[in-house]
Amino acid sequence: MILKVLISLIFTGAAVQKFNGTVAPNWDRWGYSRRFMYATGIAEVVALALFWSPGLELLGAAVLAAVLLGAVATQIRYREGARHMALSALTLLLVMAQLYRSTVA
Repeated sequence: MILKVLISLIFTGAAVQKFNGTVAPNWDRWGYSRRFMYATGIAEVVALALFWSPGLELLGAAVLAAVLLGAVATQIRYREGARHMALSALTLLLVMAQLYRSTVA
């Protein structure tokens, strides 16, 4: 349960940053539109709702993992530093651990 809450807090913070425009300079630098930034924030919120819905947890975790894979791929492509990539990579590991726990339990 602690892992699930931690993942949710990270994604809630990430979605809020997208909706209030805090991360917009990064998205501009990468050449992504503001619409895509907001769509990603919406995807994160929807995925979190699924993540907490009984029977849909795996689907929610899979969507969260897909968002993170996109983030890590973008950060690698644009040669972001390890410090910038660390949270995305760590969160991806947490989501994968939660996916594993959910399928084993």
